[in-house]
Amino acid sequence: MMPFRPATLWLLLSMLCTPATVPAVPAAPAAPTATPPSARYLEQARSRGLGPEGRLIVVSVADQRLALLAPAAPARLFPVSTSKWGVGAWQDSNRTPLGWHRVTDWIGAQAQPGQAFVSREPTGEILPPARWRSVLAADYVLTRILWLDGLEEGLNRGDGIDSRSRYIYLHGTNQEHLLGQPASHGCIRLANRDVIELFDLTLGRQTYCWITEAPLAVE
Repeated sequence: MMPFRPATLWLLLSMLCTPATVPAVPAAPAAPTATPPSARYLEQARSRGLGPEGRLIVVSVADQRLALLAPAAPARLFPVSTSKWGVGAWQDSNRTPLGWHRVTDWIGAQAQPGQAFVSREPTGEILPPARWRSVLAADYVLTRILWLDGLEEGLNRGDGIDSRSRYIYLHGTNQEHLLGQPASHGCIRLANRDVIELFDLTLGRQTYCWITEAPLAVE
C-alpha cells in the first residue's frame, strides 16, 4: 500500500469533517387574502356607477336587516321591515322590489322625530315616541324619507314596475315593534332614530341601495 501524501490526507479529513449541505426548501406561496363581504358589495356597486366615495345600502329580505356601507368604515346595521306580501315590482302590488336602486331624494332634514308625511309633505301631526309602536292598522310614514329610483330596466325600472313611480321609500314607522319581520306595504321601514342616522350618514352623498333576497354577509 502506498502511503497517503499530506495533501491527500488533508482532503480526506476535510471531507469527513464537513457537514453535508441540505438544499433549502422554497417557501410555499402565501394564500390569497379573501376580500371582505362589505368590500365585495361596494365593488359591485362601483361596477354599476357608484363613485369611490359613495355609500351603499344593502337590504336583506331574508334577514330583515339593512347594512350601510362606506369606504374604510365599519358597517352600520339596522333592523327593517319589507313588504308583508313578499317581493315584487308590479304597480299596486304592495310588494318590495328587488335589485339595484339609487337614492334620489332626501326628505325631512329639519323634521322633528315622529313627523308624519303624506305624499312626501309634512302634515300637522307629530307622533310622540309612545305612538311609535302602535298596534293600530294605520301605516304612517314618519321622520325621514329616502326615495328610491330603480336602476335595472325590466326589473325595477320601466312601465308598470318602476320603483320611483311606485313611491318606494326608506322611512320611519309607527310600527317599530314589527321591525325584523315583513310588515310594510312595499317600502322599507326603519326605526325613527335609525332612519335619522341613515339619513344623516348619506345626505349629500351619492348613495345606492341594493335590495336582495340573500342573507347579509356582513356583521
